[in-house]
Amino acid sequence: MAMACNYNYDAILDWHPEMILISESPVTWQGFLVISYSSLTARDRQCSRVKLKLVMPNYPSFCNAQISFGRHIASLRNREFSDKVKELIKGTQTVPTFLTQLQSLIGKYMQNTDNKMHMINFEATKAFLQDLKAALQNPSDVQLLCNQNLSTVKLSLRGVSLTLQRCNNTEIPWKVISSDMPTTPPFQDFQKSITNLSVAMTKFKWQVEILERAWEQLKQIDENCWVIDPLEPNKSHMYRRIHLSQSVSVIIIIDPFNPTAVPTMKFLGSENEVKKQRDDVSNNLHNWDQNCNIIENLLVLLNLYAFPEQQESLDESKGIISSHECGICFSEKSEIDELPDKICNNEKCMKHFHSVCLSKWLQTNARNQVVFHHIHGTCPHCKENIFCSIE
Repeated sequence: MAMACNYNYDAILDWHPEMILISESPVTWQGFLVISYSSLTARDRQCSRVKLKLVMPNYPSFCNAQISFGRHIASLRNREFSDKVKELIKGTQTVPTFLTQLQSLIGKYMQNTDNKMHMINFEATKAFLQDLKAALQNPSDVQLLCNQNLSTVKLSLRGVSLTLQRCNNTEIPWKVISSDMPTTPPFQDFQKSITNLSVAMTKFKWQVEILERAWEQLKQIDENCWVIDPLEPNKSHMYRRIHLSQSVSVIIIIDPFNPTAVPTMKFLGSENEVKKQRDDVSNNLHNWDQNCNIIENLLVLLNLYAFPEQQESLDESKGIISSHECGICFSEKSEIDELPDKICNNEKCMKHFHSVCLSKWLQTNARNQVVFHHIHGTCPHCKENIFCSIE
């Protein structure tokens, strides 16, 4: 007990009961200070417990004393606060007095910081309400909905939606957190130049109106073709992968600004079928008519009378693949969310592979040759010749 008294233990226990002497060499106090302060948003005084550690290598002198705080007062850790703490250390004679003065200092800073934060929140809310009022007074077909705490706003028009979240950036006060817009320029940069809700509503309506013609073209594909990717198309998808036969498919990418023009097309499947389809497109490209719908143009381009109908189940015994799983990793989608785009040329095999999986498989055999960035080898299932680009 005598040793404890030498460290002002009784006085500290009376004034700051949550501070404990944890070491005598060096003398170290650790625990919590109970801080009381007033807040603009509360009628009664608020209390907080601030964790700290005081190390005094030259006790009872405060020379070279070190103090560290817990995360609770991270918002107070500025130059001014640190200087005030250093002044206390230099001018204090005893540990109980230092802790009491520190308790008072933290209380003042917490009160000022808390009130300042509430003032900032109040000003931000006031600005938002003025922004919201101006947007609602501007006639528009765009529907606007807010959540309860006014932190997010949802814009909706003709089944298309976009959700914005308020942020502290005064130059760009809104951040897009969900959107039905395509992830292609300029739609992916929607939040740029959005200074208020009225601008956001105008830009949103403009983009929806631009995209409606492209969505109509894609809708025709969905209704008339066997779409295998995306499995559940939504407004953000500007592409469709269409099943043409058991050995070939085509990815069609619509230009959102010119949706009736010839789309970007990429054929996937066995090399023989891919070459044939490319030749057909090249020979028929001059027949594309922007006055016709996309289905009619694609049939002409691909030399088809009709697109194959979707089948629920396919007979593997007839050489038709029951699923488009990769024959190596046995998954439908790869790690980068791509479907198998390589198909064995052997009509009795016709296994599907992700290009990445097949490339890695072929590279495990040192005897396989690489020619013009393509690696040649044999199919993992039927051993027929097969090749793909090196990934």
